[in-house]
Amino acid sequence: MLKLLACLLIFSSLFSVSCSKRSELKYENSTGYIRSDRGRVSELRKIDWKVGKYGKDIVSRGFRLSFELPIVEEEGLKILYEKKNVDAWLIRLRRRQGIRNETMSYFSLNLVSQKPGSTKLRFQSPNKGSVGVYYAASSLSTRLDTLPCPALEHRLFLKESSIESVNKGEQMWMISSAEESHISAKVNLISYSPLTVNGGMSLMGEYFVDLAFYNSKEKMRVSAFLPLADKVQVNEEAFVKVKGCENFVVPEKGSGDPVKKFNFGR
Repeated sequence: MLKLLACLLIFSSLFSVSCSKRSELKYENSTGYIRSDRGRVSELRKIDWKVGKYGKDIVSRGFRLSFELPIVEEEGLKILYEKKNVDAWLIRLRRRQGIRNETMSYFSLNLVSQKPGSTKLRFQSPNKGSVGVYYAASSLSTRLDTLPCPALEHRLFLKESSIESVNKGEQMWMISSAEESHISAKVNLISYSPLTVNGGMSLMGEYFVDLAFYNSKEKMRVSAFLPLADKVQVNEEAFVKVKGCENFVVPEKGSGDPVKKFNFGR
């Protein structure tokens, strides 16, 4: 009997947790309200780059951050699409370096999709996504990405980085005409191909991911941005001496295989 009660309690607990993860929509007076647990940054992965003669030295390409998103119930997504043409999440990646706060890029994740040749819409709230932040030497072009010595004299390795909790508790989105704002910047769709952002010559700083509801057809943000619970902190970069790359010059475009064309110094 005690075992049965214990099993029922565990089942009840799991059931309540799974239900609480789905955020319900309250819609009244032409305004939608969604109260939700905050999404979170779930993983931070540093990307190594083997360079130099025989790839013996390692610098960093950058890092990839993965995040979990609030799950909105299907019926709520249908109402938002019908009333406000909401069809996606709008994701903003920000970086803070000292007193400088910059928007690095915008992304979107579909909440509404349609199979080719079909008129039926599918309403589904994605539970995760990821974006990469790379050094300029690795993100400017695929040609530079294959060089045995990184361009722009890039010799940095990400030594210390972490995920830190900064925003706790629930949050409330308000979807209304008062919150509408046109997004003039390019918005990249997160799908099957991994997306990366050019982080420049240094990746030091704090990185934040913000979420808003989005009408992608009209490029209209229809709610305020609210931040995920966590930030990514890049605290330290180390300089790596890459033997043989002291006087490296990027080969001209169309000059053939850059690896074969380059003679490493001794």
